[in-house]
Amino acid sequence: MNQPVRIVIVGMGQRSMIYARESLADPTLFKVVGVADTDPQRVRLAKETFGLSDACCFSSVEALCAAPRFADAAINGTMDRQHVRTTIPLLRAGYDVLLEKPFAINQREADMLLACAKETGRRVMVCHVLRYAPFYRAVKEIIASGEIGRVMHADMLAQISYFHESVSFVRGKYASPEICGSGLILSKCSHDLDLLSWLMQHDTPTGVSSVGSVFHYKPDMAPDGAGTRCLTDCLCERTCPYSAARLYIEHPQRWANILWFGQTPPSDEEKRRLLADGQNPYGRCVFKCGLQIVDHQSVLISYTSGATATFSVNGGASAPARSLHITGTKGELYGVFEDERFTVSLVAPAAPGGKVTRTVDVSAAQHGNAHGGGDQLVIRDFIALITEQPVSPCVTTLDGSVTGHRLAFLAEDSRLSGGQMQPY
Repeated sequence: MNQPVRIVIVGMGQRSMIYARESLADPTLFKVVGVADTDPQRVRLAKETFGLSDACCFSSVEALCAAPRFADAAINGTMDRQHVRTTIPLLRAGYDVLLEKPFAINQREADMLLACAKETGRRVMVCHVLRYAPFYRAVKEIIASGEIGRVMHADMLAQISYFHESVSFVRGKYASPEICGSGLILSKCSHDLDLLSWLMQHDTPTGVSSVGSVFHYKPDMAPDGAGTRCLTDCLCERTCPYSAARLYIEHPQRWANILWFGQTPPSDEEKRRLLADGQNPYGRCVFKCGLQIVDHQSVLISYTSGATATFSVNGGASAPARSLHITGTKGELYGVFEDERFTVSLVAPAAPGGKVTRTVDVSAAQHGNAHGGGDQLVIRDFIALITEQPVSPCVTTLDGSVTGHRLAFLAEDSRLSGGQMQPY
């Protein structure tokens, strides 16, 4: 590859910026040459960050696709419900696309995108960045090696921290299907169901059942004296763990950046004024937001071989965590992604306790990275894919992402029908 790949950004949000900044870290890999976004501030951010000309900045994907093609590919970081309707014009205009997950919000849209990719011959890769994490790569290798035998059951759990839950899924833009187009299991957990599908790639699902509800973030769980807004009418703001002032000003976790993305961070005094504004969604009481998606959900999956899998997600945990426990006919493995290690335990009748165990430690490769380095590796694999270079075993083509998405669609169908098993 003599010249860096030319890429245009569609939807200059936080996720797109993470991928796009890799062009600044390694200019030989790719170059951001254009942007399309309906928000003028975000267009300006991209223009200033990547030195774009006015001619390469657009206010919509339609305007971008109406212009002569000037890039090799696009990174699509729009909101979930916009993914298909913005990607199809890009494919028809001749762009390959790196598409943020989930790639579609229902089966009808998924089928439309698959058909368009096949018709145009363009490549679509989905940003399932956790496949690239050393933790999950090592788990995949052990399952594929047969060391723990045939997989009988896989159990996975995702814990969403209370600060992430509050800013994204209660107060934020993923709080209702009307805003983001889907429920919690797709918007947050398409990563996890993709991982499960990838790890169980040797088997085929036959049915999905799921239950879930809003358990915590509802009015009857509010503390005494709670108002409707943290900084205007709440009598218990100083003691509430969900205080907007505590989470987004005094002790800001990394998710607080969502509030001020694309702008110069305001002063603390200005932040308080903004959070007190009646139009600001992030200043609302988490118990009185009228949450339209569930805050916890469990999924049960059956497979052709007779194997089973379970996945659960809980919102409001003390800390983020993804854990797994996979049982095979010769042994098992279990661990927590954030611990950067897992244990392999094998059946061994002659050994003390009837088993032998070892620890697989990936900390030297993972370095405490939230996605295990996947944010950086996925863009490199995308460049390799579209330039017909060798790709990693983690590459997630559109076809390779279908199973995890279908599991999510069926899980939500099942939940809405009271947990009835949905045939795959």
